[in-house]
Amino acid sequence: MKKIVALVLGTLLVFSLAACSMSSPAESSGTEPAESQQAAASEDGAAADGEYTVGFCPMDLSNNFWAAIANSFEEAGEEAGIKTIVTDGKSDAATQVTALENFISQGVDVIVVGPVDAESLQGVIGEAKNANIPVITHTTAYDDATCNMNVDEIEMGTAIGQLAGQWMVDTFGEEAGCKYAILTQSQLEQTIGRENGIQAGIEEFVPNAECVTKVDAHTTDLGMTAAENILSAHPDVCAIIGINDSGALGAYETVSARDMGDEFFIGGVDGTDQALELIKGGTIYRGTVYLNPVGTGQQFIDYALALKNGEEIPESYMVPVNAISAENIDEYIQ
Repeated sequence: MKKIVALVLGTLLVFSLAACSMSSPAESSGTEPAESQQAAASEDGAAADGEYTVGFCPMDLSNNFWAAIANSFEEAGEEAGIKTIVTDGKSDAATQVTALENFISQGVDVIVVGPVDAESLQGVIGEAKNANIPVITHTTAYDDATCNMNVDEIEMGTAIGQLAGQWMVDTFGEEAGCKYAILTQSQLEQTIGRENGIQAGIEEFVPNAECVTKVDAHTTDLGMTAAENILSAHPDVCAIIGINDSGALGAYETVSARDMGDEFFIGGVDGTDQALELIKGGTIYRGTVYLNPVGTGQQFIDYALALKNGEEIPESYMVPVNAISAENIDEYIQ
């Protein structure tokens, strides 16, 4: 009897050890983070579900312009029956590289990106090309991209600068030594052209105008803080112009809160809904440059559909530049 009991106990011990050895280390310890499990699942998701999938990494979703494009992109994708994945670039080159590498490993059908800077994505866009994944870029052109949607930076800056310059003449006269500030994003090489355009556009109308400072402020929160600092250091400025609407919208909040009266100009670039509404309302937000963010999100999906159907898309596309002020706002918003 003792021998039988010992045999049974020995057998049970063998099965117990075998069961333990079949468990993965993560299952045994229970320490694998939930996000790791989700990431592993998502890596196979795009390819495994059989859906036509487009991954989009905008420069920064805290920027109203990119947020508007992303929303339009997702809505257009849903309507077209295309699966969309949006990953925020967060104005960080390394984050964008990782996002595109993930898109490639997921096996998406098309990649769309608004690059944070030109150099950082060269390699990963080449990887996408080698994997036969078309890449559509916005703002920055790459040889390995399938389509580059671009904008004339100097033309954009000049357009909003001219609106500011005309307002200065109408308000203070041609000889006035108006002081103004520019909100920029200095880590982006393309904003240099935009800044130069803003200054050139103003000088066409007011040769004596002076740019007293340029401040990095490409988001609404940064724009609010920048405007506070600008007005404290230069209380006599009469205009703050942003290289985008997002930073300028923040400046608008600060200047409006100070109740500085009507003799002030705020303007930006992008043509976001918020900017258009403020122009329509006759506020001190007096101008923007319309880059049609909603239409851009739709266009990304249109291009993806064309590629899905085996059709060609243009290798390059220049986004039209249209300055908007109170005089023509009704053409863009009812």
